Amino acid sequence: MICGGYLQAQVPGTLDSTFGISGKITSNYFSTQMIFDTATQPDGKIVAVGAATVGSSNNNTFYAVRFNANGAIDTTFGSNGYFNLDMSGLGYNNFARTVELQPDGKIILGGAVAQFINGDNYYFGVLRLNANGTIDNTFGNQGKSIFSMSSSSSTSNQIKDIALQADGKIIVAGTYYNSPSTDFAVARLNTDGSLDSDFSNDGKVLIGFTYNSTVNYDEAHRIKILSDSRILIGGETSFNDSAWCMLQPDGSLDSSFGTGGKKTFATDNNFDFGTVYFLPDNSVLLGGYYSGNSDDAALYKISLDGTLDTTFGNSGKAIVDVDNSSSDGGIVDLDIDNTGKIYAVGKTLTGGTSYFYLLNFNSNGTLNTNFSYDGKVLVNFGANSNYGNSVSVQPNGKVLLAGYYNYPYTGSLARFNNQPYLSTTEIAEKNTFTLYPNPTADFFMISKSEISNKNQKVEIADEAGRIIKTVFINADNPKVEVSDLKTGVYYVHLNKVTKKLIIK
Repeated sequence: MICGGYLQAQVPGTLDSTFGISGKITSNYFSTQMIFDTATQPDGKIVAVGAATVGSSNNNTFYAVRFNANGAIDTTFGSNGYFNLDMSGLGYNNFARTVELQPDGKIILGGAVAQFINGDNYYFGVLRLNANGTIDNTFGNQGKSIFSMSSSSSTSNQIKDIALQADGKIIVAGTYYNSPSTDFAVARLNTDGSLDSDFSNDGKVLIGFTYNSTVNYDEAHRIKILSDSRILIGGETSFNDSAWCMLQPDGSLDSSFGTGGKKTFATDNNFDFGTVYFLPDNSVLLGGYYSGNSDDAALYKISLDGTLDTTFGNSGKAIVDVDNSSSDGGIVDLDIDNTGKIYAVGKTLTGGTSYFYLLNFNSNGTLNTNFSYDGKVLVNFGANSNYGNSVSVQPNGKVLLAGYYNYPYTGSLARFNNQPYLSTTEIAEKNTFTLYPNPTADFFMISKSEISNKNQKVEIADEAGRIIKTVFINADNPKVEVSDLKTGVYYVHLNKVTKKLIIK
Protein backbone atom coordinates (compact mmCIF):
# COMPACT_ATOMS: atom_id res chain seq x y z
CA MET A 1 0.00 0.00 0.00
CA ILE A 2 1.25 3.45 -0.90
CA CYS A 3 1.61 6.11 1.74
CA GLY A 4 1.07 9.81 1.20
CA GLY A 5 -2.59 9.58 0.11
CA TYR A 6 -1.95 8.56 -3.47
CA LEU A 7 -3.64 5.18 -3.70
CA GLN A 8 -5.61 2.89 -1.47
CA ALA A 9 -5.88 -0.17 -3.66
CA GLN A 10 -5.62 -3.91 -3.66
CA VAL A 11 -5.42 -6.01 -6.79
CA PRO A 12 -8.86 -6.76 -8.27
CA GLY A 13 -9.72 -10.40 -7.66
CA THR A 14 -7.71 -10.73 -4.44
CA LEU A 15 -9.37 -11.42 -1.11
CA ASP A 16 -10.33 -8.23 0.72
CA SER A 17 -8.07 -8.12 3.79
CA THR A 18 -10.43 -5.65 5.52
CA PHE A 19 -13.18 -8.29 5.65
CA GLY A 20 -13.29 -10.98 8.32
CA ILE A 21 -10.04 -12.93 8.60
CA SER A 22 -7.99 -12.33 5.46
CA GLY A 23 -11.15 -11.83 3.39
CA LYS A 24 -13.20 -14.80 4.67
CA ILE A 25 -15.75 -15.44 7.42
CA THR A 26 -17.59 -18.53 8.63
CA SER A 27 -20.79 -19.08 10.61
CA ASN A 28 -21.18 -22.15 12.82
CA TYR A 29 -23.56 -20.89 15.51
CA PHE A 30 -26.08 -23.70 14.94
CA SER A 31 -25.50 -27.44 14.44
CA THR A 32 -25.41 -26.90 10.69
CA GLN A 33 -26.00 -23.88 8.47
CA MET A 34 -26.08 -23.37 4.72
CA ILE A 35 -26.11 -19.92 3.10
CA PHE A 36 -28.04 -19.63 -0.15
CA ASP A 37 -28.35 -15.86 -0.65
CA THR A 38 -27.17 -12.51 0.69
CA ALA A 39 -28.20 -8.86 0.55
CA THR A 40 -26.14 -5.78 1.44
CA GLN A 41 -27.88 -3.01 3.35
CA PRO A 42 -27.29 0.70 2.56
CA ASP A 43 -25.08 0.89 5.69
CA GLY A 44 -22.86 -1.91 4.36
CA LYS A 45 -24.16 -4.60 6.70
CA ILE A 46 -24.71 -8.01 5.09
CA VAL A 47 -27.76 -10.22 5.64
CA ALA A 48 -27.20 -13.88 4.75
CA VAL A 49 -30.01 -16.43 4.66
CA GLY A 50 -30.42 -20.15 4.20
CA ALA A 51 -31.06 -23.21 6.32
CA ALA A 52 -29.93 -24.31 9.78
CA THR A 53 -30.43 -27.33 11.99
CA VAL A 54 -30.57 -26.94 15.75
CA GLY A 55 -29.46 -29.50 18.31
CA SER A 56 -30.01 -33.10 17.24
CA SER A 57 -32.75 -32.31 14.73
CA ASN A 58 -32.18 -33.31 11.12
CA ASN A 59 -34.80 -30.88 9.84
CA ASN A 60 -33.81 -27.43 8.62
CA THR A 61 -35.24 -24.14 9.78
CA PHE A 62 -35.25 -20.71 8.14
CA TYR A 63 -31.89 -19.14 9.02
CA ALA A 64 -30.49 -15.62 8.88
CA VAL A 65 -27.32 -13.96 10.14
CA ARG A 66 -26.15 -10.37 9.83
CA PHE A 67 -22.56 -9.21 9.55
CA ASN A 68 -21.15 -5.74 9.90
CA ALA A 69 -19.44 -4.29 6.82
CA ASN A 70 -16.08 -5.60 8.08
CA GLY A 71 -17.39 -9.16 8.47
CA ALA A 72 -17.85 -9.13 12.24
CA ILE A 73 -21.13 -10.52 13.58
CA ASP A 74 -23.69 -7.78 14.15
CA THR A 75 -24.85 -8.64 17.67
CA THR A 76 -27.74 -6.12 17.44
CA PHE A 77 -29.50 -8.48 15.01
CA GLY A 78 -31.78 -11.29 16.21
CA SER A 79 -30.15 -13.20 19.04
CA ASN A 80 -26.48 -12.21 19.16
CA GLY A 81 -26.50 -11.72 15.40
CA TYR A 82 -28.44 -14.87 14.43
CA PHE A 83 -32.02 -15.85 13.70
CA ASN A 84 -33.74 -19.16 13.03
CA LEU A 85 -37.38 -20.22 12.87
CA ASP A 86 -39.25 -23.46 12.31
CA MET A 87 -41.72 -22.04 9.79
CA SER A 88 -43.90 -25.16 9.89
CA GLY A 89 -44.24 -24.96 13.66
CA LEU A 90 -44.23 -28.76 13.69
CA GLY A 91 -40.55 -29.61 13.42
CA TYR A 92 -40.78 -30.28 9.69
CA ASN A 93 -38.13 -29.35 7.17
CA ASN A 94 -38.06 -25.75 5.86
CA PHE A 95 -35.43 -23.42 4.44
CA ALA A 96 -34.94 -19.89 3.10
CA ARG A 97 -33.70 -19.74 -0.48
CA THR A 98 -33.64 -15.98 -1.12
CA VAL A 99 -33.72 -12.59 0.62
CA GLU A 100 -34.87 -9.07 -0.30
CA LEU A 101 -34.51 -5.80 1.63
CA GLN A 102 -37.33 -3.30 1.91
CA PRO A 103 -36.57 0.46 1.79
CA ASP A 104 -37.72 0.74 5.44
CA GLY A 105 -35.06 -1.77 6.52
CA LYS A 106 -37.36 -4.75 6.94
CA ILE A 107 -36.08 -8.07 5.59
CA ILE A 108 -38.07 -10.57 3.50
CA LEU A 109 -37.04 -14.23 3.34
CA GLY A 110 -38.54 -16.68 0.86
CA GLY A 111 -38.26 -20.43 0.59
CA ALA A 112 -40.12 -23.68 1.17
CA VAL A 113 -42.02 -25.10 4.14
CA ALA A 114 -42.82 -28.81 4.49
CA GLN A 115 -46.40 -29.69 5.45
CA PHE A 116 -45.73 -33.31 6.34
CA ILE A 117 -42.92 -34.77 8.38
CA ASN A 118 -41.60 -36.80 5.42
CA GLY A 119 -41.23 -33.56 3.41
CA ASP A 120 -43.18 -34.82 0.38
CA ASN A 121 -45.34 -31.71 0.33
CA TYR A 122 -43.88 -28.18 0.41
CA TYR A 123 -45.60 -24.79 0.37
CA PHE A 124 -44.29 -21.37 -0.52
CA GLY A 125 -42.99 -19.72 2.65
CA VAL A 126 -42.44 -15.97 3.13
CA LEU A 127 -41.17 -14.46 6.36
CA ARG A 128 -40.63 -10.80 7.20
CA LEU A 129 -38.24 -9.60 9.87
CA ASN A 130 -37.88 -6.18 11.38
CA ALA A 131 -34.60 -4.38 10.79
CA ASN A 132 -33.30 -5.67 14.13
CA GLY A 133 -33.88 -9.32 13.22
CA THR A 134 -37.08 -9.87 15.19
CA ILE A 135 -40.25 -11.24 13.59
CA ASP A 136 -42.52 -8.58 12.08
CA ASN A 137 -45.91 -9.57 13.50
CA THR A 138 -47.71 -7.05 11.26
CA PHE A 139 -46.98 -9.34 8.31
CA GLY A 140 -49.11 -12.39 7.47
CA ASN A 141 -49.75 -14.73 10.40
CA GLN A 142 -47.16 -13.85 13.08
CA GLY A 143 -44.71 -12.72 10.42
CA LYS A 144 -45.34 -15.67 8.09
CA SER A 145 -47.21 -16.15 4.83
CA ILE A 146 -47.38 -19.84 3.91
CA PHE A 147 -49.47 -21.08 0.98
CA SER A 148 -49.66 -23.62 -1.81
CA MET A 149 -49.98 -22.64 -5.46
CA SER A 150 -52.94 -25.06 -5.83
CA SER A 151 -55.43 -27.01 -3.75
CA SER A 152 -53.71 -30.31 -4.50
CA SER A 153 -52.47 -32.21 -1.46
CA SER A 154 -49.40 -33.68 -3.19
CA THR A 155 -47.50 -30.68 -4.51
CA SER A 156 -44.02 -29.31 -3.98
CA ASN A 157 -43.62 -25.52 -4.02
CA GLN A 158 -40.39 -23.56 -3.57
CA ILE A 159 -39.63 -19.84 -3.82
CA LYS A 160 -36.38 -19.03 -5.63
CA ASP A 161 -36.55 -15.24 -6.03
CA ILE A 162 -38.23 -12.18 -4.52
CA ALA A 163 -38.73 -8.71 -6.00
CA LEU A 164 -40.40 -5.57 -4.66
CA GLN A 165 -42.73 -3.40 -6.68
CA ALA A 166 -42.56 0.38 -6.32
CA ASP A 167 -45.81 0.28 -4.30
CA GLY A 168 -44.28 -2.17 -1.81
CA LYS A 169 -46.13 -5.24 -3.03
CA ILE A 170 -44.02 -8.40 -3.07
CA ILE A 171 -43.51 -10.67 -6.08
CA VAL A 172 -42.26 -14.20 -5.40
CA ALA A 173 -41.43 -16.80 -8.03
CA GLY A 174 -40.22 -20.35 -8.08
CA THR A 175 -41.34 -23.88 -8.78
CA TYR A 176 -44.64 -25.72 -8.53
CA TYR A 177 -44.51 -29.51 -8.92
CA ASN A 178 -47.61 -31.64 -9.25
CA SER A 179 -46.72 -34.96 -10.87
CA PRO A 180 -45.95 -35.31 -13.70
CA SER A 181 -45.47 -31.58 -14.46
CA THR A 182 -43.47 -28.69 -13.03
CA ASP A 183 -44.48 -25.09 -13.76
CA PHE A 184 -43.26 -21.57 -13.20
CA ALA A 185 -45.04 -20.39 -10.06
CA VAL A 186 -45.54 -16.67 -9.41
CA ALA A 187 -47.46 -14.95 -6.62
CA ARG A 188 -47.96 -11.40 -5.41
CA LEU A 189 -48.44 -10.40 -1.79
CA ASN A 190 -49.81 -7.20 -0.40
CA THR A 191 -47.60 -5.27 2.01
CA ASP A 192 -49.35 -7.01 4.93
CA GLY A 193 -48.46 -10.48 3.62
CA SER A 194 -51.88 -11.40 2.25
CA LEU A 195 -52.27 -12.69 -1.31
CA ASP A 196 -53.15 -9.85 -3.70
CA SER A 197 -56.47 -10.65 -5.38
CA ASP A 198 -55.75 -8.01 -8.05
CA PHE A 199 -53.06 -10.35 -9.37
CA SER A 200 -54.57 -13.18 -11.42
CA ASN A 201 -57.75 -13.00 -9.26
CA ASP A 202 -56.27 -14.98 -6.36
CA GLY A 203 -52.70 -13.66 -6.14
CA LYS A 204 -51.19 -16.70 -7.88
CA VAL A 205 -50.37 -17.76 -11.43
CA LEU A 206 -48.83 -20.89 -12.95
CA ILE A 207 -47.06 -20.79 -16.33
CA GLY A 208 -46.19 -23.92 -18.27
CA PHE A 209 -43.87 -24.36 -21.24
CA THR A 210 -44.72 -27.63 -22.94
CA TYR A 211 -41.97 -30.27 -22.67
CA ASN A 212 -43.95 -32.86 -24.57
CA SER A 213 -47.63 -33.37 -25.31
CA THR A 214 -48.52 -34.04 -21.68
CA VAL A 215 -45.69 -32.82 -19.43
CA ASN A 216 -44.16 -29.46 -18.52
CA TYR A 217 -40.77 -29.29 -16.81
CA ASP A 218 -40.34 -25.66 -15.81
CA GLU A 219 -38.62 -23.88 -12.92
CA ALA A 220 -38.62 -20.09 -12.38
CA HIS A 221 -35.34 -18.70 -11.06
CA ARG A 222 -35.38 -14.93 -11.61
CA ILE A 223 -37.73 -11.94 -11.43
CA LYS A 224 -37.24 -8.54 -13.03
CA ILE A 225 -39.83 -5.78 -12.62
CA LEU A 226 -39.70 -3.33 -15.53
CA SER A 227 -40.19 0.42 -15.34
CA ASP A 228 -43.69 0.04 -16.83
CA SER A 229 -44.59 -2.45 -14.04
CA ARG A 230 -44.56 -5.51 -16.30
CA ILE A 231 -42.83 -8.52 -14.79
CA LEU A 232 -40.18 -10.69 -16.47
CA ILE A 233 -39.81 -14.22 -15.12
CA GLY A 234 -36.93 -16.42 -16.29
CA GLY A 235 -35.82 -19.95 -15.65
CA GLU A 236 -35.45 -23.49 -16.94
CA THR A 237 -37.62 -25.62 -19.19
CA SER A 238 -37.43 -29.02 -20.85
CA PHE A 239 -34.53 -30.25 -18.74
CA ASN A 240 -31.78 -27.64 -19.33
CA ASP A 241 -33.34 -25.38 -21.96
CA SER A 242 -34.31 -21.87 -20.93
CA ALA A 243 -37.64 -20.07 -20.83
CA TRP A 244 -38.88 -16.65 -19.87
CA CYS A 245 -42.22 -14.91 -19.91
CA MET A 246 -43.68 -11.43 -19.53
CA LEU A 247 -46.59 -10.77 -17.18
CA GLN A 248 -48.80 -7.72 -17.16
CA PRO A 249 -49.22 -5.98 -13.77
CA ASP A 250 -52.47 -7.92 -13.28
CA GLY A 251 -50.67 -11.28 -13.64
CA SER A 252 -51.85 -12.09 -17.16
CA LEU A 253 -49.40 -13.02 -19.89
CA ASP A 254 -48.40 -10.12 -22.15
CA SER A 255 -49.42 -11.33 -25.61
CA SER A 256 -47.15 -8.75 -27.29
CA PHE A 257 -44.10 -10.56 -25.91
CA GLY A 258 -42.74 -13.60 -27.75
CA THR A 259 -45.42 -16.19 -28.48
CA GLY A 260 -48.38 -15.62 -26.22
CA GLY A 261 -46.17 -13.92 -23.64
CA LYS A 262 -43.49 -16.62 -23.63
CA LYS A 263 -40.05 -17.22 -25.12
CA THR A 264 -37.83 -20.30 -25.04
CA PHE A 265 -34.27 -21.09 -26.06
CA ALA A 266 -33.11 -24.65 -26.81
CA THR A 267 -29.57 -25.20 -25.59
CA ASP A 268 -27.32 -27.90 -27.05
CA ASN A 269 -27.23 -31.36 -25.54
CA ASN A 270 -23.99 -30.66 -23.63
CA PHE A 271 -25.38 -27.72 -21.63
CA ASP A 272 -26.67 -28.25 -18.08
CA PHE A 273 -28.77 -25.34 -16.75
CA GLY A 274 -27.73 -23.53 -13.58
CA THR A 275 -29.26 -20.05 -13.51
CA VAL A 276 -30.60 -17.15 -15.55
CA TYR A 277 -29.98 -13.39 -15.36
CA PHE A 278 -31.67 -10.45 -17.11
CA LEU A 279 -29.30 -7.76 -18.35
CA PRO A 280 -30.34 -4.08 -18.34
CA ASP A 281 -31.65 -4.31 -21.93
CA ASN A 282 -33.60 -7.50 -20.99
CA SER A 283 -31.34 -9.80 -22.97
CA VAL A 284 -30.58 -12.99 -21.07
CA LEU A 285 -27.53 -14.68 -19.58
CA LEU A 286 -27.70 -18.44 -19.02
CA GLY A 287 -25.26 -19.97 -16.55
CA GLY A 288 -24.52 -23.64 -16.20
CA TYR A 289 -21.87 -26.13 -17.22
CA TYR A 290 -20.83 -27.68 -20.49
CA SER A 291 -20.17 -31.44 -20.52
CA GLY A 292 -18.13 -31.85 -23.68
CA ASN A 293 -14.71 -33.39 -23.28
CA SER A 294 -14.79 -32.31 -19.64
CA ASP A 295 -17.14 -30.46 -17.31
CA ASP A 296 -16.51 -26.72 -17.77
CA ALA A 297 -18.34 -23.62 -16.58
CA ALA A 298 -20.58 -22.21 -19.29
CA LEU A 299 -22.19 -18.84 -19.90
CA TYR A 300 -24.51 -18.20 -22.87
CA LYS A 301 -26.04 -14.88 -23.93
CA ILE A 302 -29.47 -14.76 -25.56
CA SER A 303 -30.46 -11.70 -27.59
CA LEU A 304 -33.83 -9.99 -27.33
CA ASP A 305 -35.09 -12.05 -30.28
CA GLY A 306 -34.40 -15.31 -28.41
CA THR A 307 -31.32 -16.40 -30.37
CA LEU A 308 -27.68 -16.65 -29.35
CA ASP A 309 -25.90 -13.28 -29.33
CA THR A 310 -22.99 -14.15 -31.60
CA THR A 311 -21.03 -11.05 -30.47
CA PHE A 312 -20.67 -12.67 -27.04
CA GLY A 313 -17.87 -15.10 -26.24
CA ASN A 314 -17.42 -17.66 -29.02
CA SER A 315 -20.56 -17.33 -31.15
CA GLY A 316 -22.71 -16.63 -28.10
CA LYS A 317 -21.04 -19.00 -25.65
CA ALA A 318 -18.23 -18.61 -23.10
CA ILE A 319 -16.91 -22.03 -22.02
CA VAL A 320 -14.28 -21.90 -19.26
CA ASP A 321 -12.06 -24.60 -17.79
CA VAL A 322 -11.85 -23.06 -14.31
CA ASP A 323 -8.62 -24.82 -13.40
CA ASN A 324 -6.49 -26.96 -15.68
CA SER A 325 -8.55 -30.11 -16.34
CA SER A 326 -10.78 -29.42 -13.34
CA SER A 327 -14.28 -30.84 -13.02
CA ASP A 328 -16.43 -27.73 -12.90
CA GLY A 329 -19.95 -27.51 -11.57
CA GLY A 330 -22.39 -25.17 -13.21
CA ILE A 331 -22.64 -21.43 -12.73
CA VAL A 332 -25.38 -21.11 -10.11
CA ASP A 333 -25.56 -17.34 -9.65
CA LEU A 334 -24.71 -14.21 -11.63
CA ASP A 335 -24.42 -10.49 -11.05
CA ILE A 336 -23.06 -7.49 -12.97
CA ASP A 337 -21.38 -4.25 -11.94
CA ASN A 338 -22.06 -0.74 -13.21
CA THR A 339 -19.56 -1.18 -16.05
CA GLY A 340 -21.35 -4.27 -17.40
CA LYS A 341 -18.77 -6.79 -16.21
CA ILE A 342 -20.26 -10.15 -15.25
CA TYR A 343 -19.53 -12.16 -12.08
CA ALA A 344 -20.32 -15.88 -11.90
CA VAL A 345 -20.07 -18.32 -9.00
CA GLY A 346 -20.08 -22.09 -8.77
CA LYS A 347 -18.15 -25.08 -7.47
CA THR A 348 -15.15 -26.82 -8.99
CA LEU A 349 -13.20 -29.95 -8.10
CA THR A 350 -9.48 -29.90 -8.77
CA GLY A 351 -6.61 -31.77 -7.16
CA GLY A 352 -9.02 -33.72 -4.97
CA THR A 353 -10.44 -30.58 -3.31
CA SER A 354 -13.53 -28.58 -4.16
CA TYR A 355 -13.57 -24.79 -4.22
CA PHE A 356 -15.90 -21.88 -4.73
CA TYR A 357 -15.01 -20.44 -8.10
CA LEU A 358 -15.52 -16.83 -9.15
CA LEU A 359 -15.31 -15.89 -12.83
CA ASN A 360 -15.23 -12.32 -14.11
CA PHE A 361 -16.26 -11.71 -17.71
CA ASN A 362 -16.18 -8.57 -19.78
CA SER A 363 -19.56 -7.63 -21.26
CA ASN A 364 -18.51 -9.30 -24.54
CA GLY A 365 -18.00 -12.68 -22.86
CA THR A 366 -14.21 -12.67 -22.69
CA LEU A 367 -12.54 -13.20 -19.33
CA ASN A 368 -11.47 -9.95 -17.66
CA THR A 369 -7.72 -10.42 -17.25
CA ASN A 370 -7.51 -7.33 -15.03
CA PHE A 371 -9.37 -9.36 -12.40
CA SER A 372 -6.98 -11.78 -10.68
CA TYR A 373 -4.84 -11.54 -13.86
CA ASP A 374 -6.86 -14.24 -15.67
CA GLY A 375 -10.48 -13.56 -14.66
CA LYS A 376 -10.64 -16.66 -12.45
CA VAL A 377 -10.48 -17.09 -8.66
CA LEU A 378 -10.65 -20.20 -6.46
CA VAL A 379 -11.33 -20.07 -2.72
CA ASN A 380 -11.88 -22.67 -0.05
CA PHE A 381 -12.21 -22.63 3.72
CA GLY A 382 -9.67 -25.26 4.69
CA ALA A 383 -12.06 -28.05 3.80
CA ASN A 384 -12.41 -30.69 1.09
CA SER A 385 -15.96 -29.72 0.13
CA ASN A 386 -16.94 -26.11 -0.60
CA TYR A 387 -20.22 -25.04 -2.19
CA GLY A 388 -20.52 -21.55 -3.70
CA ASN A 389 -24.17 -20.50 -4.02
CA SER A 390 -24.36 -16.72 -4.30
CA VAL A 391 -22.47 -13.80 -5.84
CA SER A 392 -23.30 -10.10 -5.47
CA VAL A 393 -21.55 -6.87 -6.32
CA GLN A 394 -21.83 -4.62 -3.28
CA PRO A 395 -22.54 -0.87 -3.57
CA ASN A 396 -18.81 -0.19 -2.99
CA GLY A 397 -17.97 -2.44 -5.95
CA LYS A 398 -16.52 -5.30 -3.92
CA VAL A 399 -17.64 -8.82 -4.81
CA LEU A 400 -19.24 -11.04 -2.18
CA LEU A 401 -19.47 -14.83 -2.45
CA ALA A 402 -21.49 -16.99 -0.09
CA GLY A 403 -22.21 -20.66 0.45
CA TYR A 404 -21.14 -23.36 2.87
CA TYR A 405 -18.55 -26.07 3.34
CA ASN A 406 -18.11 -29.63 4.61
CA TYR A 407 -20.42 -31.46 7.01
CA PRO A 408 -21.59 -30.47 9.57
CA TYR A 409 -22.33 -27.66 7.14
CA THR A 410 -20.79 -24.30 8.02
CA GLY A 411 -21.91 -21.05 6.40
CA SER A 412 -19.12 -19.22 4.64
CA LEU A 413 -18.52 -15.91 2.87
CA ALA A 414 -15.58 -14.43 1.01
CA ARG A 415 -15.16 -10.89 -0.28
CA PHE A 416 -12.92 -9.81 -3.14
CA ASN A 417 -11.46 -6.53 -4.16
CA ASN A 418 -12.72 -5.27 -7.46
CA GLN A 419 -11.49 -2.30 -9.47
CA PRO A 420 -8.91 -0.39 -7.41
CA TYR A 421 -10.58 2.15 -5.19
CA LEU A 422 -8.61 5.35 -5.25
CA SER A 423 -8.12 8.27 -2.92
CA THR A 424 -10.40 11.27 -2.76
CA THR A 425 -7.54 13.24 -4.33
CA GLU A 426 -7.93 11.29 -7.56
CA ILE A 427 -11.70 11.31 -7.47
CA ALA A 428 -11.71 15.10 -7.16
CA GLU A 429 -8.83 15.84 -9.51
CA LYS A 430 -9.60 17.91 -12.60
CA ASN A 431 -7.45 16.43 -15.35
CA THR A 432 -4.33 18.18 -14.07
CA PHE A 433 -2.26 15.94 -16.32
CA THR A 434 -2.72 13.44 -19.14
CA LEU A 435 -0.74 10.34 -20.14
CA TYR A 436 -0.21 9.53 -23.80
CA PRO A 437 -0.02 7.15 -25.51
CA ASN A 438 -2.11 4.99 -23.17
CA PRO A 439 -2.07 2.00 -23.56
CA THR A 440 1.60 1.88 -24.40
CA ALA A 441 4.41 -0.63 -24.82
CA ASP A 442 7.57 1.46 -24.59
CA PHE A 443 7.05 4.94 -23.12
CA PHE A 444 4.52 7.60 -22.26
CA MET A 445 4.51 11.37 -22.21
CA ILE A 446 2.95 13.69 -19.64
CA SER A 447 1.04 16.74 -20.80
CA LYS A 448 -1.38 19.29 -19.36
CA SER A 449 0.49 19.25 -16.10
CA GLU A 450 2.09 21.78 -13.88
CA ILE A 451 5.46 20.69 -15.16
CA SER A 452 8.03 23.42 -14.78
CA ASN A 453 11.70 23.66 -15.55
CA LYS A 454 12.39 22.11 -12.17
CA ASN A 455 12.53 18.35 -11.83
CA GLN A 456 9.35 16.71 -10.54
CA LYS A 457 9.07 13.17 -9.24
CA VAL A 458 6.90 10.62 -11.02
CA GLU A 459 6.15 7.34 -9.24
CA ILE A 460 4.78 4.22 -10.93
CA ALA A 461 2.94 1.67 -8.77
CA ASP A 462 1.70 -1.82 -9.59
CA GLU A 463 -1.83 -3.05 -8.81
CA ALA A 464 -0.81 -4.08 -5.31
CA GLY A 465 0.14 -0.45 -4.61
CA ARG A 466 3.89 -1.00 -4.55
CA ILE A 467 6.14 1.69 -6.00
CA ILE A 468 8.20 -0.11 -8.64
CA LYS A 469 9.73 2.78 -10.52
CA THR A 470 10.60 6.43 -9.81
CA VAL A 471 11.72 8.93 -12.43
CA PHE A 472 12.09 12.70 -12.66
CA ILE A 473 10.64 14.84 -15.43
CA ASN A 474 10.58 18.52 -16.34
CA ALA A 475 9.09 20.69 -19.07
CA ASP A 476 11.94 19.86 -21.45
CA ASN A 477 11.84 16.15 -20.75
CA PRO A 478 8.27 14.86 -20.09
CA LYS A 479 8.97 11.35 -21.44
CA VAL A 480 8.95 8.24 -19.20
CA GLU A 481 10.39 4.92 -20.42
CA VAL A 482 8.41 1.81 -19.40
CA SER A 483 9.77 -0.81 -21.80
CA ASP A 484 11.32 -2.52 -18.77
CA LEU A 485 7.91 -3.16 -17.17
CA LYS A 486 5.71 -6.19 -17.76
CA THR A 487 2.33 -5.91 -19.42
CA GLY A 488 -0.46 -5.02 -17.03
CA VAL A 489 -2.17 -2.20 -15.16
CA TYR A 490 -0.13 0.44 -13.31
CA TYR A 491 -0.73 3.75 -11.56
CA VAL A 492 1.23 6.94 -12.20
CA HIS A 493 1.53 9.50 -9.40
CA LEU A 494 2.45 13.13 -9.97
CA ASN A 495 1.71 16.10 -7.72
CA LYS A 496 -0.60 14.03 -5.50
CA VAL A 497 -2.74 13.01 -8.47
CA THR A 498 -3.04 9.43 -9.76
CA LYS A 499 -3.64 8.23 -13.31
CA LYS A 500 -4.11 4.70 -14.60
CA LEU A 501 -1.61 3.37 -17.13
CA ILE A 502 -1.93 0.21 -19.21
CA ILE A 503 1.20 -1.40 -20.58
CA LYS A 504 0.50 -3.80 -23.42
